Amino acid sequence: MSRKPAAEHYDERRRKLLEAETCDVEISRDGMFEIIIASPMEYGPAMSSLRFQNIFRQMATWPETCCERAFYPLRDEYHWRKRYGYPAVTLETGKPIKHSDLLLFTPFSEDDYVRILEMMKLSGIELRASRRASKWPLVMATGVTVTANPMPLAAFMDAFVIGETESSMGPVLDTIKSLGAQGASKKKLLHRLAALPGMYVPSVHDIPGRVNSIMRQWAGLDGMGMSSYIRSSDCMNSEVVMLEISRGCTYNCRFCQPGYVSLPYRECKIEELESVIDDLDEGVKVVALLGSSPRSHVDLRKIIEAVERKGMKVVLYSNKYDEYIQVAGPGGDPGEKVLMLSPETGNDFLRRIIGKKLTNEELLNTVDKHRTDVKKVKIYFMIGLPFETDEDRDSIVGFVKEVRARTRRLLEVFVTPFIPKPWTAFQWSAMANPTDLRMWMDHMKKRLDSMRKVTTWFGDAREAHVRALLARGDHRVAAALEERLDGVGWNTAFKKAGIDVKWVLEELDPEIQFEWNFLNMGFGYTRLAREYHASMAMNQSRLTESGK
Repeated sequence: MSRKPAAEHYDERRRKLLEAETCDVEISRDGMFEIIIASPMEYGPAMSSLRFQNIFRQMATWPETCCERAFYPLRDEYHWRKRYGYPAVTLETGKPIKHSDLLLFTPFSEDDYVRILEMMKLSGIELRASRRASKWPLVMATGVTVTANPMPLAAFMDAFVIGETESSMGPVLDTIKSLGAQGASKKKLLHRLAALPGMYVPSVHDIPGRVNSIMRQWAGLDGMGMSSYIRSSDCMNSEVVMLEISRGCTYNCRFCQPGYVSLPYRECKIEELESVIDDLDEGVKVVALLGSSPRSHVDLRKIIEAVERKGMKVVLYSNKYDEYIQVAGPGGDPGEKVLMLSPETGNDFLRRIIGKKLTNEELLNTVDKHRTDVKKVKIYFMIGLPFETDEDRDSIVGFVKEVRARTRRLLEVFVTPFIPKPWTAFQWSAMANPTDLRMWMDHMKKRLDSMRKVTTWFGDAREAHVRALLARGDHRVAAALEERLDGVGWNTAFKKAGIDVKWVLEELDPEIQFEWNFLNMGFGYTRLAREYHASMAMNQSRLTESGK
């Protein structure tokens, strides 16, 4: 029996993904204005993102608009497309992503930058925006990563949406449709877009004296409360709906880029949340409440009661310390319960220095509370934090031992290197040397692996170093990305781009001017510098107390 041709096989895979979806929103398939929202991640993780689903809904329900989705191909399909010259295509109709009026990329992290360029190159789209000045589609990007620092991709994108899309994408879409209908040139269109709030257009704004500040946009209360409306066993359990109940963060973790860039803290209105819950399909069994700190919502009890009235289960999903969640992964058991702890370090004092106001006692009390009603405990740490000492690293092992003594459940320990990110209080901090990171992690791994029913996962020090160079990089990163796309190693790529790979391993003067300084996040460098100096003062007091 002969195998199917590769083209037929991958097209069938695409159609099966689409057929497996359950969609609760009517998506328009008509419209003269064609948009493709492209994720540089594969289908599963991309569609498990509530933010990606929200952007797609906003685009796909806009008047006179036809919107489709595209995803980074799975590894086997990517290599086949690259080898035989087949472009990246949309999920809905299988058309090449090049065939659109607007191509919007949604990177989740710096790791996605090369993938974006791979999708463009695969599809025959000229990488440098300057070389496609009159060519379509219009290529844009949005998301937290490029909101904080768009410079690494500035040479490739026609425009960026700085901030949240709810308030800014409507005017953008209307402007493109209006001028497009008039037959306006791409140059004229970009100049008009550059005048809209929250839009960064490199070909316009990079002209000296043309821009002083671009204000990050954020949604008001009326634009929040998004919920997942597309479900599939290929991305999340079809019986689970994600519901946003707040945005921004009440905490002040000095290392957390999303925590700063999503300010101010906002809570969705209880009346609107209750309305969304009341309208949920009877097939939904679990409602996952999302927010940086769901427990902070003033009406959390009322939200939970509204869900329970529908006969559904409630789970909280957050990256904070005390969140008891119910895992509902691709094809997974919706009854698997997991306790997630994010202490970052095992030392109370260092935790206060980095802005995380938690204590080991609070964390361990949470373990005691759920010692028997969870299947496993996941614990997240960072290593190489500013002001970290050998004792602080030892405290991570000590904390895991304490958790191990309080529960018989499986412990999964995740340790990732600290990366200084733009628009955080630690953006001037040095990243630990990869050699030191590997040594520390190897030592820690041996001690943790010797414990009963403890599994460990350690981030790659080299990959973290590259992410730091991308995160805090300037316009020169574009050349490094192109070199990397051609198969060159990262060290050589950065060297050819004129970037010293060691510069992120050194502490910077808070007076330094970064290329992304023209962005306005709604708070100034004064606040960040004040918090940075406060952390240094706290560490100095610790050293004084210890006699060091």
